[in-house]
Amino acid sequence: MGRRWPTLEILAMDLKEAYRFPIPEILAFLYAFFPLIFSPVAYAAMGLEAEEARLLIIMSLSSSMISFITIILILKNISYGLANEIRKGLVQTYLTYPVGRASFFLVKLISGVLIPIAYIVLSICVFTGLLFPDLALKHLDVFLLGLLAFVADVLLPASLMFLAAIAVRRGGASLAIGIALLFAVNVISSILLMIGNITGWEGVRHVYYTLNPLAALMRHYSLAIGGTPLGPGGGAPTMWECVAYLSGNYAIAIAFYVAALIYFLRRFEPV
Repeated sequence: MGRRWPTLEILAMDLKEAYRFPIPEILAFLYAFFPLIFSPVAYAAMGLEAEEARLLIIMSLSSSMISFITIILILKNISYGLANEIRKGLVQTYLTYPVGRASFFLVKLISGVLIPIAYIVLSICVFTGLLFPDLALKHLDVFLLGLLAFVADVLLPASLMFLAAIAVRRGGASLAIGIALLFAVNVISSILLMIGNITGWEGVRHVYYTLNPLAALMRHYSLAIGGTPLGPGGGAPTMWECVAYLSGNYAIAIAFYVAALIYFLRRFEPV
């Protein structure tokens, strides 16, 4: 490839290092194995009245464990891997290539975050497409919104890990902070859920669903058929509210990635 395409050369080296044998093979097995385990439960969900709620539950069954695996992979690639590269001076070496800092940032974003997220998208699409293709095609809008919501569950905590890795620059400390941030997001969501159930405050409800857009979709369709899913009080969110919550979640995540990029461009100095 030479130096004609230095950004692609760095991306190729990064992918080769991050996904060495047998990591891709193990990931492919896990991302196919766990959805197949839950396939009997998915067929049991066919008894639900609303097809939209049924589709979201089927998708959630295939993604619960793989989302956790994806978070672990991002912790390895970003919280530990990127921070260690900064500490060891590898980033400074990469920046000697004729590439801009923004291009290098994009390389790390692709290899460390977007490729693991692509595993989630592919796994959900394959699982749903093989078992319930007619249901997914009939409610393609619900399928796409659910897919975006599942990605949002990973994309937001990953943005915090990315920013922490660049700022902290040490693998061990960055890994610890990344895990702490992940737990903090979950704890905040649980607290908001509890407060919302006790008080029924609209503001708490909006914040909770912005952090958990998939919960908003599930509550929208479940309450539409008379279900009683766990939620922060109040009635079922409308479809437009669900879209607004999802958009807000992505806006927050993008803001953190932009903050990390600005810091990397203006304040970051390789060691």
